[in-house]
Amino acid sequence: MESLEEMAKKVMIKMHTIPQLAGLSIGQLETIPLGYLRKNATRLHAVCRYKRGVRKKNVTGPSDVNRVDVHPDAMSEKWSRYASFLLYHEFLHALGFTSHNQEFRKLEALWPDTESQSMGKTFGKYLQDKSIKWHWQCPSCELKHSRTRKSNGRYRCRNCRIVLVDIPVKKGE
Repeated sequence: MESLEEMAKKVMIKMHTIPQLAGLSIGQLETIPLGYLRKNATRLHAVCRYKRGVRKKNVTGPSDVNRVDVHPDAMSEKWSRYASFLLYHEFLHALGFTSHNQEFRKLEALWPDTESQSMGKTFGKYLQDKSIKWHWQCPSCELKHSRTRKSNGRYRCRNCRIVLVDIPVKKGE
């Protein structure tokens, strides 16, 4: 398994081969520190963190970026292609494309590994399934809701109006 820094260098090399990115300061991306999100993060896959006081609309380039963090699970063999795409995505933000507008999406679509771009939903589902500790289940209709916390009788089934029961999730379920 390659390190985050090695992967970032490969991503930057690929970025240099994309003609539409030729006028951008890709070389300066090497100065951005790389790190990891918390292991229990379920919503974020990667993030570009800007320096204190820098507003997203005023980002001029990599010098305004404090660091880029990637989810540690994305660095596994199974998700490494997606991790490369995540780095590319965050590097586009670091280059000054801070919003997910039409221009950003066009640049994002230039990533050569198109299959890795579609791995986001699967990775998100993987993270959610990994964090599930409880099922809130209706005793009547057996509708299940996967959650990380107990309901402690605070919630009712939307169909039957019966209080949901907390059922611990067995590992491997």
